[in-house]
Amino acid sequence: MHTHNNGQSLCHGHGDGRTHTHNGANIEPDFTEAVDSKDKEETNALEDVIAGYLFYKTYTLNTGIYRRLHHIDELSERHRKLVSSLGTIDKIKKAESLVRVNQSFLNLLVHASTVNSMPDPADKDSGFKEWSKGFFEFRERAGKAPTSTHYMEKVHSTLKQFVRDWAEEGREEREQTYGPLLVALEKEFAHIDPESRGSVRVLVPGAGLGRLAYEICCRGFSSQGNEFSYFMLFASNFVLNKTSELNEHTIYPFVHQFSNVVRVEDQLRPVTIPDVLPRNLPFDESAEFSMTAGDFIDIYSADDEKDQWDAIVTCFFMDTAKNVLAYLDTMWHAMKPGAVWINLGPLLWHFDNVAGESSIEFTRDEFIELVKKVGFELDDSQFNESISVSYTANYRSMLQYTYQAFMFVARKPKD
Repeated sequence: MHTHNNGQSLCHGHGDGRTHTHNGANIEPDFTEAVDSKDKEETNALEDVIAGYLFYKTYTLNTGIYRRLHHIDELSERHRKLVSSLGTIDKIKKAESLVRVNQSFLNLLVHASTVNSMPDPADKDSGFKEWSKGFFEFRERAGKAPTSTHYMEKVHSTLKQFVRDWAEEGREEREQTYGPLLVALEKEFAHIDPESRGSVRVLVPGAGLGRLAYEICCRGFSSQGNEFSYFMLFASNFVLNKTSELNEHTIYPFVHQFSNVVRVEDQLRPVTIPDVLPRNLPFDESAEFSMTAGDFIDIYSADDEKDQWDAIVTCFFMDTAKNVLAYLDTMWHAMKPGAVWINLGPLLWHFDNVAGESSIEFTRDEFIELVKKVGFELDDSQFNESISVSYTANYRSMLQYTYQAFMFVARKPKD
């Protein structure tokens, strides 16, 4: 898990949620243990994520860039001249070069979590190209495709997640979503000075790239993010553990968007990350910051997690459940008597109408009633039924999606 305590380096845990203790100043995360494990399902999932990241350039160029150039070639001579006069061909070729930049970034991202098995892509003599070729040849021999459209969508989404969590451009979206949660959390513990909040343990399920958990720690709390997705875990590990300068990396997260674009520069604009250095925590002598990898229910329903948490903060998380009652039971189990739960998000049930998956969907009012029936006490004074929020939005796009999310504060009664 990513952990920060008294200035020590950050480290990483594995998919089962176990914590691995390391000593020393140069701690390297190690996802290769999962690859070598007997858990074939986890191994395959991990390999598919690596393949998705590494095949990004080839897939995107073939399906997004070369296809468009081919379509222009098929135009009549007159139409080709008109298109060329606009600079459209130059735009597409520029997009091609930026996709290659993104791939270089993604190579570094993957290497950060597979450092013991993958050559350094930044070293031209490391043999990375040969290793990558062999990796995909191995997949081919195993009867696997290089990747899938589904995984490419996840890679594209991850690039936009970096904007949401770790770029200046994402500040407004963070203020919309994380802002109210942080205000409510600080209000709950306003009687404790930030320097003394390290004993207050805050859990952030579905932590994504880790910014909300980081911001909570910056306010003096000991916070722990939990994430299940390997796509998110690779990305959070990279930004939390492997960045050493402000705006160290430049990515082009909107280069794939050819529709609803106003200007060429909007599509091809760079975004730099990170806007803050995650290692610089203001209360690192008293507050701990960590990330666990694994299923929320599996980890936090364990006996050693019973009555351990003073607060749980959920943002765009509850609708990721197949059975939200299992989430509620797990939260109840993990929270101390008197602990607070702060939630903000919509109800876009992730497994609704997904083939082969079970799912139970509830309206907002039904969900609120479930929360009460489980035993939580809602603070009516802090219930907000409609907060306009976006999620990984491209603010320069002609198309904008806005959720009318709801927010509440609930408590587990004291004994």
